[in-house]
Amino acid sequence: MKGKEIILGLLETRGPLTGYEINEIIQNQLSHFYDGSYGMIYPTLRKLEQDELVTKRQVNQTEKPNKNVFSILPAGQTAFRQALTSDLTTDTFKSDFLLKMYFGDQLTPAQKRTLVQQELDLKQLKLDALHANLTDWQARGMTENQRLTANYGIATYTAQIKVLNEELQRLTTG
Repeated sequence: MKGKEIILGLLETRGPLTGYEINEIIQNQLSHFYDGSYGMIYPTLRKLEQDELVTKRQVNQTEKPNKNVFSILPAGQTAFRQALTSDLTTDTFKSDFLLKMYFGDQLTPAQKRTLVQQELDLKQLKLDALHANLTDWQARGMTENQRLTANYGIATYTAQIKVLNEELQRLTTG
């Protein structure tokens, strides 16, 4: 799924949302399997509005900037359902760490250990965040399908941490 369908899906399942709220969901609940940012969200929302898939309502606030709240329209619901039931595509996976390790013959053993330790620390932070947020998400009404995505992320990070620990041990003991 692309950014367009993800935003439509969030509006379909969560109801009206601001761009800020969409970003919060993407950064907190989807970040272990989707990489999105404000730089994608707001242009996509404008395009969805132009295509009459969403509507925008401005909410006036005192002592704060006005905010725009987006809602999905019937045409957007149709587009989202089509995307949801379309065939799967191959996952796209990019890793700066793995690219550096692939070409790592140019690195010293100490540099390799540093890279592995950095990646290990990053994966551990991601795993810890998923564990910490899971209880909160469940209390807020996380669905079984959403729980599956969190468990998938936990399993993925756990496996990556295992491999990284093994490699760090190998690099340390020589």
